[in-house]
Amino acid sequence: MSIFKNEQENKFIQTYRLYVDEIYQYVYLRTGMNKALAEDITQEIFVDVFKGMSSFKGLSSERTWIYKITKNRLNDFYRKQYRSKFEMVELDTILYEQLEDPTQDIQELMIKSFKRVKVQHCLDDLLEQYKIVLVLKYIDEKSVKDIASILGKSPKAIESILQRAKNAFVKSYTQHEEKEDL
Repeated sequence: MSIFKNEQENKFIQTYRLYVDEIYQYVYLRTGMNKALAEDITQEIFVDVFKGMSSFKGLSSERTWIYKITKNRLNDFYRKQYRSKFEMVELDTILYEQLEDPTQDIQELMIKSFKRVKVQHCLDDLLEQYKIVLVLKYIDEKSVKDIASILGKSPKAIESILQRAKNAFVKSYTQHEEKEDL
């Protein structure tokens, strides 16, 4: 029994080392670039991976299986965020810039950083449900049907929320632009 347990633990350690950075980056971008939250969700994902390793049948690649667990955990996170109306995690622009290509010109990075800060301020102005549908649609690139499934709403309701969210975002962005021109 202990030999089997050691083999299982070694297999998990190998799997963890192989995928942890990739999964963390995936989660990080989909949680509003909040380092602590991404670490927590990544940890939960790998707890699920460890628990499920003995029942993994190999019907897909290990990577595909881990991404399925990851997507399920993120969907749980989105549902919880949507229902609880807690403040959406803030974008961490400094950490985000570290993900960018370091060969980019500094002026270009500064312009992008400024735009990200402006986008974050605009997102902060929005209702929580608007932030969530915009993140799911434009960061996670989910379809309206997928968003509806995740949030437990009809596709028509999501289309309506998405339209109101886009309008609210544009209004907020325009107001921020006007403030800058003063």
